[in-house]
Amino acid sequence: MNYGKSARSPNAQNWFLHRITGTFLVFLLITHFWVQHYDHETASIAKQVISSEQVEDGTLPEYPEAAQAAVAKRTDGATGAVTPYDVVMQRLADPVYAVLWKGFNILFLLFALHHGFYGLNNVLTDYIRNDMGRAVAKVLSWTLALVLLVVGLYSVITAGWNYTP
Repeated sequence: MNYGKSARSPNAQNWFLHRITGTFLVFLLITHFWVQHYDHETASIAKQVISSEQVEDGTLPEYPEAAQAAVAKRTDGATGAVTPYDVVMQRLADPVYAVLWKGFNILFLLFALHHGFYGLNNVLTDYIRNDMGRAVAKVLSWTLALVLLVVGLYSVITAGWNYTP
């Protein structure tokens, strides 16, 4: 039997990198959700859920004053509610915070794209029997990954530039 490299078997480095990126993605995802969605000041807002019937009736949840004050914080001194988009853009407009979290988001993007598209290519390799079809599918999938990488990098890098609430 021949156990060497073949056109149909992935090399060991990519196989190992797939496992490593999957492991890191779990930690990156948990960190992302914790920081972006479970801020201790605004956590009480996320916990209140109302039904669509209550929304149609005009019933809105009542939030504690501390939660309302946390959402109403503005950097420009103005009053009024700040949307979740405003909160994220204010964070990304801060120079120190932006460098840390933009770097975090770029790592998240790179790991997710590699992990997802490497897995997709493994599935395509399993189901496409024609060598030419397999090559075309691989080129198309990695081209899509490259396009998503460029769009993602652009979005992450430019987020928060010239933002004023």
